[in-house]
Amino acid sequence: MFDQDAFSQWLGIEIVDVSEGYCKLKLTVREEMLNGFHIAHGGIAYSLADSALAFASNSNGKKSLSVET
Repeated sequence: MFDQDAFSQWLGIEIVDVSEGYCKLKLTVREEMLNGFHIAHGGIAYSLADSALAFASNSNGKKSLSVET
């Protein structure tokens, strides 16, 4: 799935570990990802969490998706 996830690749997300129902990722925060307080923008943190959820929930070979409100 990661191979076809252009957004996660563009962010620079790396998979540390993935197994059925589990995913651990890492990301190096770049200058353009910082907010006005010079810390990682919340959208970056959310994107990392969203990708981890996607990779973990799809790790069993069945297509899964989430709906956020």
